[in-house]
Amino acid sequence: MNILTMALFDSVAAPTNGERLTGAVPATPSQPGYLPARSEVPRMAKAIIVTHAGQESRFDFTKLERAKLYGARRRVALDAAGEPCKRASLTQDGRFLLQSGMTAQGYLTPEGRWVPNAELVGLDADGKPLEKQASTLGVAQALEEVPARDLFDLRVTSTYALTVQELDAALGAALDAGKVFRFVFNYRGDYRAEIGFLVKNDAGCFAVVGSPALPQWIEPAAAPPPIPPAEEAEADEIDFEMF
Repeated sequence: MNILTMALFDSVAAPTNGERLTGAVPATPSQPGYLPARSEVPRMAKAIIVTHAGQESRFDFTKLERAKLYGARRRVALDAAGEPCKRASLTQDGRFLLQSGMTAQGYLTPEGRWVPNAELVGLDADGKPLEKQASTLGVAQALEEVPARDLFDLRVTSTYALTVQELDAALGAALDAGKVFRFVFNYRGDYRAEIGFLVKNDAGCFAVVGSPALPQWIEPAAAPPPIPPAEEAEADEIDFEMF
């Protein structure tokens, strides 16, 4: 029985010729409807590579997002001349105006010292430095067959639709049979690698990525938390027109 029972809809593909359309399509990036030239299209990321029984399989991947599946609308603020406004934040002392992207380059300490991202390190719960984990893209990762219930214990952060480059026959047969496989996944170098689950349904292969959801259990003899008393409405406060 396949674990994925939800329907996954195909997103509408944009033109792939890498050229701007003529006519009413704008030719500048600041205008909606702009299509980048071929030289402006970012390169595709490295493939997801996994090994099963000593055989490698390779997948291209595309991140699934609600906006890609169902579309999205965005409210744009305009100035008096009808031009789009750019969002910015004013520091508490009123000295600096921070535009979008500025705070992604580093952090300010409470003393006002600028710390670039290159100097930041990850710390564990005990305050000890963590070792940085390299990206797993383009590097073969071993697959481990796991029960389907393990996927339901995952706090999902990303879901990727996979396009097969090379698929081992044995792995393909296992996926067709509804088998679920776990592997280490790290999109970019970080201090904590995530867990990926390789699954397949009628729509294709998918990688479901996230971290384990660890519930916090209470002691068996612990008293249940108190339930606040419900507020009873007075009879004369009921407005029958709302019915």
